[in-house]
Amino acid sequence: MIKRLLLTGVLIITPAVHGWAYDQIQVANGGTLKGRVTVSGNIPKDETIQVSKDQAHCGDSLPREKYVLSGEGGVKNAVVFIEEIKAGKALPSTPVEIDNVKCAFVPHVQVGAKGQDLIIKNTDPMLHNTHIYLDKKTVFNFALPVTGMEIRKPVKKTGVMSVECDAHAWMKGYLYMHENPYITTTDKNGNFSLTDIPPGTYKIKIWHEALGEQGQSVTVSGGGATEIKVDYKR
Repeated sequence: MIKRLLLTGVLIITPAVHGWAYDQIQVANGGTLKGRVTVSGNIPKDETIQVSKDQAHCGDSLPREKYVLSGEGGVKNAVVFIEEIKAGKALPSTPVEIDNVKCAFVPHVQVGAKGQDLIIKNTDPMLHNTHIYLDKKTVFNFALPVTGMEIRKPVKKTGVMSVECDAHAWMKGYLYMHENPYITTTDKNGNFSLTDIPPGTYKIKIWHEALGEQGQSVTVSGGGATEIKVDYKR
């Protein structure tokens, strides 16, 4: 689409600015993208957090979960997604969930698509205040003073968001919301899978809170599985 502005007899042509649109379609002969995210070289060790309050329920220390790695270097909690895609499978109808469990966010890294509902839960027997930021600006700020309490809201923002607790300063997690549903996290061995992808060539991005970002171009064939490997060298 072109916008035309006529100023003092001079024709100026400028491109219209739009967000990336995503159309939900019935995917015929869709393909699967699977793979594994690893780290090699100087493999880091996870940190330990010292718990400064509510130790009777949460214990004296907790893993930071900054580096959750298998014995073979598989990276858990890496986010894998198709960066731009015009049309594909339907957006998820189920909500995205984050729970407060023993003074930690479960899961540590959660993902979803723009427009999905977010449910914040409190399983603990004490007050949590879940505060979610995007670019240091508040997206949500939920007080959950009662065990079993849930708050549900639609997420209209995209990008990587920091999830924190105003009542427990050490608690930190991440919520990565995307423009399309082709987004997932790696399991404890670093494995991931994205399904029902229309055949084509796409830019795949991998994000990890400590290891950073990587990207690669991948061609997905219809009706089959395409495999990739991603390695963070240190």
